[in-house]
Amino acid sequence: MKLLAVLVLALVATAPAPVSALDSTPGFPHYTGVEFQALYEHAVTNTLPNLDQPDGQGPITGDAELDARIWQRALARGYRLRPSAGSGLVTIDGVPMQAAAASAWETLKAEARDNGLSFIVSSAYRSPASQRTQFLSKLSGTSDEAIDAALTWYSVPGTSKHHGGYALDFRYRDGTFGGFRETPDYAWLSADNFAVAKKHGFIPSYPDDVENQGPNPEPWEFVWVGTDLIRCGIPFDLEESRYIAGHRSWLSEGLAICPGSVTVADLDYMLRNWGRKIEAMLTA
Repeated sequence: MKLLAVLVLALVATAPAPVSALDSTPGFPHYTGVEFQALYEHAVTNTLPNLDQPDGQGPITGDAELDARIWQRALARGYRLRPSAGSGLVTIDGVPMQAAAASAWETLKAEARDNGLSFIVSSAYRSPASQRTQFLSKLSGTSDEAIDAALTWYSVPGTSKHHGGYALDFRYRDGTFGGFRETPDYAWLSADNFAVAKKHGFIPSYPDDVENQGPNPEPWEFVWVGTDLIRCGIPFDLEESRYIAGHRSWLSEGLAICPGSVTVADLDYMLRNWGRKIEAMLTA
């Protein structure tokens, strides 16, 4: 849990004065592209509701031999099977998506408009059947080169993050996806490690600094994982972490805003049993 690790390291480096966990870690943590990816993988496996996990590779072209080759090359690029949305999607601005993503988009859009920005959401939930149609429309032949060209930007059915209904594509109303990176809207969203996007629960779906993630980086696509996960990071086993140290009040405040991790009772047990190690770390 990234926030808790920050709190513990702060405890080791400073005198143990009572300070609010939120005051000691303003804003959201900085994430690398790989860490953004890890947040998404954790979210769709552990925290996001209304998702059906994938059940295997489906047909693409109807030619079993060609499909096997497409799947082989897709997986080699980093594509992987993704969960699909269950029932209960909502439609906002004419685009179906998960309810939590819709609520977050409403608040993000309001803030964008207040800042004079006019980007829109043009796509969110996309079924595997729709993805199949889209992929086939970009597949210009059966050679490896033709397959690779299609996979550069288009997921094979079953591997798109849009299947879950939490991934949103942004663009200007009269603009293109490819041009979104050069807009003031993207500059606003991506500034300070995507601070505005993170405030609303969104992270970049395909960051620039990650290789073999499927398509090329897509600056227009953001995925909602929730602010709690972004603020706290992926929970880890505190009992096995060498960073556990002192001051229960700081740590318990961190746990209070980081759902899905250990409980305060667990924390008390760890601190009692690790007392001598904690004292040694604080006095070293």
